[in-house]
Amino acid sequence: MKAAKLCLISTALLGLAGCAAGPQVQVSALSSTRYAPTSLVETLSKAPDRPYTAIAKIHAEAPSGTPSAQVIAIIEKHAAALGADAVILHNESRSSPAQVQFNPSGGNYQNLSPQITPIYSGEAIRWSSSRK
Repeated sequence: MKAAKLCLISTALLGLAGCAAGPQVQVSALSSTRYAPTSLVETLSKAPDRPYTAIAKIHAEAPSGTPSAQVIAIIEKHAAALGADAVILHNESRSSPAQVQFNPSGGNYQNLSPQITPIYSGEAIRWSSSRK
């Protein structure tokens, strides 16, 4: 009986650990070429004028209330691991409006502030060695 309870508790804890909220990242390689990791990744808001090669698409999304800087840092970290010199970043964040919610335990209403769900997509790029 003790073993069954222990198994049930372990399964429940593992299930809860799987639900832990954190940034979710998806990386799609655009090239089969592999590069050595870089230590510094430049963040750009638009495509640069100088020649470059796109090496991957990176998409990151985090739970509402997560600082945008944390999500951007995760994209930069993945880009650096791929050998990118820069990442062209696109902000796709969503915001939910302020809400009024009934709290049944207290029998009153509470105001919920607006929340932002940080969502960013980036294109990891590497500078081309040839100049045009």
